[in-house]
Amino acid sequence: MKKDNQNTERIRSRVLSLIEAEYESDAAFERAVGIPDKTVNNWRRGRSSSFMRMLPELAERFRVNVGELMDVPLRRDTSELSEEELHLLHLYRRSRTMPEKMRHALRETLEKTITLYITSYNEVKANTRKKTGKRSGE
Repeated sequence: MKKDNQNTERIRSRVLSLIEAEYESDAAFERAVGIPDKTVNNWRRGRSSSFMRMLPELAERFRVNVGELMDVPLRRDTSELSEEELHLLHLYRRSRTMPEKMRHALRETLEKTITLYITSYNEVKANTRKKTGKRSGE
C-alpha cells in the first residue's frame, strides 16, 4: 500500500509541475480542461487524486504519454544505448515540463552544439593528418 501512495505522489507532483509550466494559474488550467474550480487545489493539498482517472487526457494535453506521467522507464529496446546516451535521454525527457517553445529552443541548441563539436573534432583530426602526412586509415 505504501508503494501505491508513493507512486500516486510522484504522479501528482509530475501533473502539478506540468500545470505550473504551461498555465498561468490553476484556474486557467481548470477552465481549459473543463473541470470544477478548486480541483487542482484539492490535488495540491492531497484531498483528491481524481487526476489518476484523467491520466490519458492529461497526457494528451501535455503532449506526453501516460508512461511519462507515471515516470515509467522507456519500454523500447535501449540495450544498445550507452550509459551516457541513457543519461542524456533521461535529461531530455525531464524537459517535458517546459513549454513547447522552450523545448524547441533546447533541441535546437543541443543539435547545434553537438554538430559544432563534431565539426571541430573532424577539422582538428584532418589538420593533424595533414601535418603528419598520414591519410585516413593509416
